[in-house]
Amino acid sequence: MDRRMKLKESVKQAEFKSLNMSDTWRELAKDNNVAILVGLLIFYIFYNTVVLSYRKQQKDYEDRMKIEKAEAEERSKMRQLETEIEGRQGEEDEEAEGQGEEKNPYLKVAMRFMKSGAKIRRNPQYLDRGADVKFSDVAGLGNIRVELEEIVKFFTMAEVYQRRGVRVPSGILLCGPPGVGKTLLAKAVAGEAGVNFFSISASQFVEIYAGVGASRVRSLYEEARENAPSVVFIDELDAVGRKRGLVKGSGEQERDATLNQLLVCLDGFVSKGQVITIAATNRPDILDDALVRPGRFDRKIYIPKPSFMGRIEILKVHARKKPMADDVDYPVVANLTDGMVGAELANIIEIAALNMMRDGRSEITTDDLLQATQTEERGILGKKQRSPEIWKQLALNEAAVAVAAANFPDLCSVEFVTIAARAGKDLGYVRAKVNYMKFNEGMLSQKNLLDYITVQIAPRAADEIWNGESQLSTIWAKPADNARSAARRLVLSGLCGKLNGIHNSWVEDNVNEIDLEALKILNNCYSRVKEILNQNRGLLEATVDQLVEKKNLSKKEFSDLVRKFGNLEPVPLDLVEIRNSKLLQFREMMMTNKD
Repeated sequence: MDRRMKLKESVKQAEFKSLNMSDTWRELAKDNNVAILVGLLIFYIFYNTVVLSYRKQQKDYEDRMKIEKAEAEERSKMRQLETEIEGRQGEEDEEAEGQGEEKNPYLKVAMRFMKSGAKIRRNPQYLDRGADVKFSDVAGLGNIRVELEEIVKFFTMAEVYQRRGVRVPSGILLCGPPGVGKTLLAKAVAGEAGVNFFSISASQFVEIYAGVGASRVRSLYEEARENAPSVVFIDELDAVGRKRGLVKGSGEQERDATLNQLLVCLDGFVSKGQVITIAATNRPDILDDALVRPGRFDRKIYIPKPSFMGRIEILKVHARKKPMADDVDYPVVANLTDGMVGAELANIIEIAALNMMRDGRSEITTDDLLQATQTEERGILGKKQRSPEIWKQLALNEAAVAVAAANFPDLCSVEFVTIAARAGKDLGYVRAKVNYMKFNEGMLSQKNLLDYITVQIAPRAADEIWNGESQLSTIWAKPADNARSAARRLVLSGLCGKLNGIHNSWVEDNVNEIDLEALKILNNCYSRVKEILNQNRGLLEATVDQLVEKKNLSKKEFSDLVRKFGNLEPVPLDLVEIRNSKLLQFREMMMTNKD
C-alpha cells in the first residue's frame, strides 16, 4: 500500500511539473514571437536603408563605368582614325615633297623646319571654325565699337600694353536684352583680332554626373591655351554663374564645383596666357559676386537696343545679299521698328524676302518691309469676318487714341494705325514713337503722366460721345485700366498737390484718400480728352472712315488727315526744334543761292 501511495504521489508530482513546464514554454514562446517580429522589422529597415542604397550606388557606378568605357573606346577609335588620316596625308606630303624638291631646293629645308619637334594635337572640341565675322558685319554699335576695338588691341598690341604696365583684362562681360547681338560681337572681336574662337553655352557645363562640368571647363581652357591667342566665349553665363546658395539640392553642389573651376580658370593658379574670356548674359543681377569682381571680368559692357540710325545700319547690313529695290525707304522702316533688336530686324528682312517670293516678284520693296514689320510685331494677318458695325467700333477705338496722341507731340508721334486682326488678336493697334528727348521712363514729370492718362482714356470718351452712355462697350477696358494705374502712380509718387508721396499706403484712411485723388485726376483728364475729341470731330470721323476702308494708316496718311481736318492746339517749340528749323532754313537758302 505504501508503495502504491508513493507511486501515485510521484505521478501527481510529475503531472504538476509537466503543467508548470508547459506554462513556462508558452510564455517563452510568446516572448520569442515578439523578438522574431522585432528582428524582422530591424532587418527590413536595414535592408531598405543599407542594402538597397548600396545596390543603387553600385548600379550607378556600373552605369558610369560603362559610359566612361564607351567614351574611352570612342576616343581611341577617333585617335586611330586621326592617325590613319595623318598617315595618308603624310604619304601624300612626302610624294609632293619629293616632286617639289626637284623643282625648288628650298622646299626641302622648309619641310624639315616644319617637322622639327612638332607636337600632334587632337582636334579642338570647342573651336568654332566658322566664326569669320568682322566689325563691318556688325552694325548699330554706336559708342560700343570703341570699347570693342580696344579689346582687339589687347591681342594685336599685347607687348606694348605689357611694356607700359597695363594689365590685359582676363574677362569681358557683355550684358543686354536678348537679340542685341552679344554672340555676334564676340565673334567679331575674335575675327578682327585674327585669333581662334572657342564657344560654349554655360548650360553644357551642368550634367547629372558629378565632376563632368568642372572637367569640361578644364578641357575648354586647355584647348584655348594650346591654340592661343584665342577668345573663349561663354553664352548664357547665368546658367552656371548665378549666386551660390540660392537653390538647395544635390544639383547645386555640382553647379558650385563647376563655378569654382571656372573661377580658377579665369584667374588664380592657372596661367591664362593669351586667352581672353568673353561671356554674355541677360541677367547680370543674379551673377555671383566672386565671378564678376575685377580680375575675372574686368570689363562690363552693356549692349542696348539699337537707336534710329543703328536700326537703319542693321537693316542695310542684312539687306546686302538680298535683291532690294533702289527706292527702299529704310528710315520709314526704322521708325516703325522702334524698340526692336538686331535679331528682329534680321527676321524682318527674311519675312520680306518670303513675301517677295510668294508674290512672284524679283525685288523687295518698302511695302514688303512694312508688312514684314507688322508680321514680326503682331503675327500673321488673319482672315476673320466681321460685321460693318464691329469694324466701325474698332476704327473708332484706335482713331480716338491716334487723335488724342496727335495733340501731345511732346509725348509721342503716331507712326502707324491698324484695325486688322493678326495672330488671333481681335483689337487694333496704334504704334507711337516716344520722344525720348522729352519723355523718359525713369524721370516722368506730372505733365507726362497726365498726357499719358488723357491718351489712354480717349477710347472711353469717344465711345460715349458717338454711341451714348447706354451703348458703351468693353473695347476700351484695357486702356482704361492703364489710365487708372497711371493715376495711382501719379498720386503715390508725390506728384499730386494734396499728397506728397511720403506716407503709408496700407493705412485704410490713406488708401481711401489715394483713390479719391486718383479719381479726381481721371475725371479731369476725361473732361480734357472729351474737349479735344469734340474740337477734332472732323479729324476723328475722317480717320474712322479711312480705317474702315483701308484697315491700315501709315504715318504720312494720318499726317495728311491731321493737316486737312485737325484742330490741334499750338505747341511752343523747344530749343532743339528751333535749332533744327533754323538749320533747315539755312540749308534751303544755301541751295537757292547755289542755283
